[in-house]
Amino acid sequence: MFNTSYKKYISYYLRKLLFSKIDFDKDKNFKKIYELRRDGAIKLENFHQNNALSKKIIDCFDEKKDEILNKELPILQKKVGRYNYRSKISKYFDNELLLEYANQRFFIDYINQYFGLKPYLRFISVWLDIPKNNTEEDYSQAFHRDDDDVFLIKTFLCLTDIDKNNGPFQIIKSSHQYPWKKKYQEKHDKITMTANKGDLYLADTNGFHRGMILKNDYRVLLSVHYVSKYPKRKFLNNLIN
Repeated sequence: MFNTSYKKYISYYLRKLLFSKIDFDKDKNFKKIYELRRDGAIKLENFHQNNALSKKIIDCFDEKKDEILNKELPILQKKVGRYNYRSKISKYFDNELLLEYANQRFFIDYINQYFGLKPYLRFISVWLDIPKNNTEEDYSQAFHRDDDDVFLIKTFLCLTDIDKNNGPFQIIKSSHQYPWKKKYQEKHDKITMTANKGDLYLADTNGFHRGMILKNDYRVLLSVHYVSKYPKRKFLNNLIN
């Protein structure tokens, strides 16, 4: 059974009641949003094919891939401590392009419908993750909830193919609906997001989620985090990191 934090339970419902105004009749205008509400995560395949900004970002990575890997992989191989498997590589991308991507109408309208209020950017970050000699799940590779806000959506644009061996995103199905519950059981259903380059997935990270440990190869993701105007944690000083 889940253990329950009653303080978080009360806070969750108070904030939902006071700030969120969802017109559920409009859900029909938003692809897979019912599935997102039910399960906590969805994948939009080939998102880049009809989204010019996504394609520009993918093309940018493809053009700079050799430079990025040549510079970052030797550093990552020696990295120790927290997130020793991850390098943030946003600096190789144009900030204006990343901001335009994150603020495009599709995301703002979609997440506004999901939240029932206007979303605000919390951070934009491009991640390069590689296999390390981690025998135990740690940090983002262990199941956890984000606690930045009651209203949380993370979007992930896949800049590389992601299979079961190079760190697919995984979420405990529907656990976002009960964010005040502190534990889960292994028998609970899990959604595993393998993906092709150009796919996009969205997740309500109030739910238990993780990026699985990489066994081989590497993965590159553009992650954008949306919250409400008044998140539980203060906004970061650097929007792009």
